[in-house]
Amino acid sequence: MRILLRLQSEHPMELPINYQEFLIGFIYKNIYDEKYRSFLHNQGYSYQKKTFKHFAYSRILGRHRYNKTRKTITFSPSFSLLITSPVDRFLHEFAQSMLVSDDLHIGPYRIQLVSFETLSEPDPFPGKIRIRMFSPIVTYSTLQHPNGVKYTYYYSPHQEQFSPMIESNLKRRYFSMHPEDSELAKSPFSITPHYVDKRHKVVTRFRGIIIEGWMGEYEVAGDPRLLRWAYHSNLANKGSQGFGVFELIQ
Repeated sequence: MRILLRLQSEHPMELPINYQEFLIGFIYKNIYDEKYRSFLHNQGYSYQKKTFKHFAYSRILGRHRYNKTRKTITFSPSFSLLITSPVDRFLHEFAQSMLVSDDLHIGPYRIQLVSFETLSEPDPFPGKIRIRMFSPIVTYSTLQHPNGVKYTYYYSPHQEQFSPMIESNLKRRYFSMHPEDSELAKSPFSITPHYVDKRHKVVTRFRGIIIEGWMGEYEVAGDPRLLRWAYHSNLANKGSQGFGVFELIQ
């Protein structure tokens, strides 16, 4: 499910350019049940030795301006935030907290919930979609130098490994919450850049780590069950750090 929050701050919000940490804190603080909050933060859902949080979120959506000198971004007091998750428990806990809390903050800024909207989905969900990224799509491998030192290699949408890496990640996340299905596991999947060039590359620093991702527009084809799961979560890695959320376009 997708939840669009319309929010209001008392003053314009000046945040670091890499402000994901504030949004992560905002989301975890507003998971109503403490045990479930702890489970998500410390464990998550496991499959094939991988762990998934099964939630994601967009960048802050609203008018803003950059200050290159201060390395900040300032948002107007009225703004929106899209929260996605295919897990009913997460959505129930988050929605309950949002509706009853009178102490909402993003970083040092006190905010108010103006409205709370559950977004619809295509019915039936198609097997081919055109998307535009709300937050960068990130896919990578951990490789090793000849001297034994490991490093992270990020793939661009124009590399042949990009689509199969995203396919593998999406199927693992789906099967972490669904019974194994050999036909679905072998079903074809592809993601193709439709409008992506070097201007769409985004380099982010998160907790001291450099992350490379890509905005832009893509065409995605596959089993509707997988595409629907991606729509209600994200595509590729690091959804719980605010990556891979998209909108459908014509």
